[in-house]
Amino acid sequence: MIVEKALRMADLMKVPVLSVVENMSYFECPDCHKKHAIFGKSHVDEAAKKYNIPHVAKLPIDPEFTACVDNGDIEGYGSKYLSETAEFLVQTLGS
Repeated sequence: MIVEKALRMADLMKVPVLSVVENMSYFECPDCHKKHAIFGKSHVDEAAKKYNIPHVAKLPIDPEFTACVDNGDIEGYGSKYLSETAEFLVQTLGS
């Protein structure tokens, strides 16, 4: 797993890792809101636990994000997923 390899390298180099963000973690059906792991089961939580990473974010495949990118309006994307991670980092680095 590439993520675990990167976490192992950071650990060996004594570089603190505050968060792991898994992009395209799942797709949420707009009708039933069920989460589908299109790329298979995630192992990011296990890797974060193994390396004592305090925060994990799982970003979904989001058609709204794609539309914003296609329209050149990435700033127009309002996502609770990114906001939660940003808030965690601000609180952690501000303390």
